[in-house]
Formats: sequence, C-alpha cells, structure tokens
Amino acid sequence: MGEWLEGTARTWLRRDGVLAVLLALLSLIWSAVAIGNGPAVSRYDEWTYIDYSRKIADGHVPVRGEKLATASLEDWSCRGMEGRIRGVAPPPCKAAEAGRNPAKWPLKGENYNGFHPPLYFAAAGYGGKAVAAVAGTGFVTGARWISALFVAGGVAVLFLAIRAWKASRVAAFGGALLGLATPAVAASAAIVHNDAVTLLAGAAAVWVGARIFVHRRLGWGAPAALTAAIACTRVISLAAMVTVTIVVALAALAPERFGLCREECDRRQVRRRLVRVVLANALATAGPYLAWTAWQNARTPAGYIPAISGLSTASVDENGLRYVLPSILDAYGLTDPRTDFYFQPGIKSGTTFLWADLLYVFYSLLPVVALIGLWHSRQRRAVALATGGGPAVAAGIVQARELATSASYFRTVSGRYAVSIAALYCAAASLIADRPRWRWGLVGFAVAGYLLLMLGVVGASSLEEVNEDLRR
Repeated sequence: MGEWLEGTARTWLRRDGVLAVLLALLSLIWSAVAIGNGPAVSRYDEWTYIDYSRKIADGHVPVRGEKLATASLEDWSCRGMEGRIRGVAPPPCKAAEAGRNPAKWPLKGENYNGFHPPLYFAAAGYGGKAVAAVAGTGFVTGARWISALFVAGGVAVLFLAIRAWKASRVAAFGGALLGLATPAVAASAAIVHNDAVTLLAGAAAVWVGARIFVHRRLGWGAPAALTAAIACTRVISLAAMVTVTIVVALAALAPERFGLCREECDRRQVRRRLVRVVLANALATAGPYLAWTAWQNARTPAGYIPAISGLSTASVDENGLRYVLPSILDAYGLTDPRTDFYFQPGIKSGTTFLWADLLYVFYSLLPVVALIGLWHSRQRRAVALATGGGPAVAAGIVQARELATSASYFRTVSGRYAVSIAALYCAAASLIADRPRWRWGLVGFAVAGYLLLMLGVVGASSLEEVNEDLRR
C-alpha cells in the first residue's frame, strides 16, 4: 500500500502537479504585469474593499454607511480613478490628510459594502499588511497580491477539478487557462476585490460535480464544507455551487439518467443520499449568509440608504417587476465588453477588447454546444445542464437578494456576477474538445487569449507614451 501511494504521488507531481504549478505561475505573471501597470483604483468599488480589508486587519469590521478611513481616501485620491461617478471625482492627493470632508469624495466617501462576508477581507487585510511589510510595498499593492494568490490557486484547482471529470491533461490545461483568460477573472487578479475568490469557488463546484457524477461518492460532508467556506467570502460566488446542487436535485428524481444507478442498484438509497447532499448544501448556503446578514443589519443605522443606491438599480415602485425576468438572461456570455468587466487604464487597449469580443461569442454559443455534445454521456450531461442554466441561476440570486434587501433590482445583471460559472464553462469546453486535434485547438485558443490580454498592457503603455509625447 505504501509503495502504491508513493508511486501515485510521484506520478501526480511529475504530471498533473507540474501543470497545475505552471498554470499558477502564468496567473501570477499576469498579476505582476497588471498590478505593476494598473495602479489606479478600479471603478468596481475597489475603494470600499480596500477600506474593509484595512479595517478588519486593524480589528474593526466596517458598518454599512460609515465613512472610509483617511488612509483609504488617500489611496483613492493618490492612485486616481478613471472618470467620475455622478459627476464627482476624488479630490487631489493629500486632501484627506489635510482634513477634507469625506463627503467630497464620490458616493459621499462612504463604505456601503459592509454587508459582504468577512473571510476574503480578513485574508486581504492581514495578508496585505504582511506582504507590504516584507516587500516594502504599500498596503493596497500587498492586498492586491493576496487577490493574485487566490486567482492563481483557482486556476490550478480548476485544472485538477477538470481532470477529475477524466478529461485529458491537454484538454484540462486548455480549459483552466481559458478560465484565467476570462477578462473578469483576470481583472480580479490585480485588484482588492472579493471577486478574486470566484474562480476558486467555481472550481470547487466543478470538483463536487465530478465527485458525485463520475466517482459516485455521495457523501454530503465535503460539498457542504466547501459551500459554507464560499458563503463566508462572497454570496454570489456560490452561483456555480448552487447550480451544481440544482443538477444534483434533478438527479435525485431520476438517478439512472445521470449514471448514478445501474443494475442491482438500490434506487431509493441513492435518491436519499442525493437529497442529503442537496439539503446540506442548502443549509451551508443559507446558514452563514443569514447569520452574517442578521449581525450586520443589527449594526446598520435604522433607515440607512446606501449612497450607491440607484446608480445601477431601479426601485420596484419605479417600474414594477416587468424588467426583472428579462434580466435573468443578461449574464449569458459572461464577458460582454460593455458591461461584464473593467480594466484600469494602463492594462487595457484594443487587443483587450478584441479578445473579449471573441470570448463573448464563444461563451454565448457554448451552452448550446454543451447540451448537444455532452448529453449522450449520462455522467457528463450534468455539466451540460449546469453550463446551460448557470448564468440564469446567478442572475436569479443577484436579483432575489436585491429585491429582498432593498426592494429594488439591477437594470442589467452584469456577467461579472456569474463569473464563478466560468469554471463550469471551461470544464464543458474541455470535455467537448477532448479529442485529437480539438484539445490542442482549445489550448491554442486559451493561449491566444492570455497573450492578447498581455498585449493589451503593451498597447496601453504605447498609447500612454504617444499621449505623453503629444503633451510635450
């Protein structure tokens, strides 16, 4: 037994382990380039996440509506931000230290994101301080490197999760690299944002699916533990796991249609075990969310209205619910350049959006291709169903939460909210392409995307040099 384990470990380190490490290194290289060339604060609320991370590392969990710390306001002003928000730009650097009222910053200089669970911010806060102390960087750069580590881990784990579906190494490598090259994922690898956890969360869902449908391991403990961990980082990052759980619920109705019940199978026992997985995941989803929400709501001032309210949402009183149902389809494609991701100046140019356009078409077609190409396999049809329904599930979660907490809804649901589903998309692409020549085509497509993102940084630098020459 010992010799077998030793041989298995050596094989893993020599093959799968090496490729997983290579993917993590490619991710960290991208993060180094993006962090170095994109110092500006991301318009995706990064100032609030910087503030949350800093405060939690100082022993304080922000209350929704409290003012940003002076250091966070300084980061926002000194690093700058592209454009304005409701006509307001951050004041000049050192304005906060000079005593400028935080209300002079966009959105009243308020941290409206305290409702998010704390796990990512604890990692970014304490980890960011440690990196800053060791490397001699500022806090923001240190915290951004924690995001980089989360994404690098997500890419590596996604490769291993796709391998658990018995995909070849080449196909799994191509799928995992495609996950990194998804713009919303790449963007999260270079900013302080709990979106950095989403690829890892999606990879966990891919692995749970393989555990159940390929290896027929129907215990509820591991899926529930992973679900609870994700729920403690970002609720919408649960979209992929919730989608897989819905597919497990469908399998409980007819386990034989998913390859879970063959001849001499105790169908009732299989169904009971699948139902336990569904119920455990539901509790693991609701428990942390409801507990955290109740605690934060008790701390939030009565009648509090977030400063960001109405920026991308509409109240139910304004339009009723007639636009909610169509918005469930908004997230399909995941990477619409108009709404689904944001790169800071310095790391985006024409090739960035060329790749986003190509990937948007690819991801838009993929659910249909997955249903056609994977349905014949009873095991793999679970991936097809999850890919087809995932973005709608994510949009439903987003709108349901917004309706429940503020009686409003998003006018457009950004594909960024469904980015954990990218892991399911990449798994589907790997399984579809897992045949001679096709698998290398997937690798080539993913490599092209990675290089186009890198060229986007080069193009941005060249454009900045031209603009500097013109200013002279």
